[in-house]
Amino acid sequence: MKKLNTNGVKTLKVFHLIFVMMWVIGVVTMGIIYFAYPQSGDELYSYFYIMRLVDDILVIPGAMLTTVTGIIYGTFTNWGFFKHRWITVKWIVSIFVIVVGTFIFSPWLDNCLEIANSERDTALSNMYVTQYTPLIGIFSGMQSTILIFLVVVSVFKPWKKKKL
Repeated sequence: MKKLNTNGVKTLKVFHLIFVMMWVIGVVTMGIIYFAYPQSGDELYSYFYIMRLVDDILVIPGAMLTTVTGIIYGTFTNWGFFKHRWITVKWIVSIFVIVVGTFIFSPWLDNCLEIANSERDTALSNMYVTQYTPLIGIFSGMQSTILIFLVVVSVFKPWKKKKL
């Protein structure tokens, strides 16, 4: 398969880094929003609505486009997909974060947003909201840490090349 030339790889790297920044900054922002502590039903609704916007505008597109540019990297450069252990780790961890975000984190957020929208002030004491809001904060913190770890792995490229 034909590989990208030097300028193509540099262009790909720019886009990959922009998409990684979207993803990381979005997740970190959601973690920061967690510490807002809404005091009214309207604030609670805004709290979850802003988190949903950040997820929809930064996190989801950032994660998907990072994955797409990662696939392009693996296919059209000499990095490959599993040539180096650090790349394999990045793929496994990234897919794990995306799956957890899609099937666990996002439904919690959507349900809390729906409850806050329909119940307003009573949502502040809703059992689901009081149970899952701290979990949303914890998961945001964990995902932030994991994504920053992946950035560090990308920079330092630990672990030696796999023996094929």
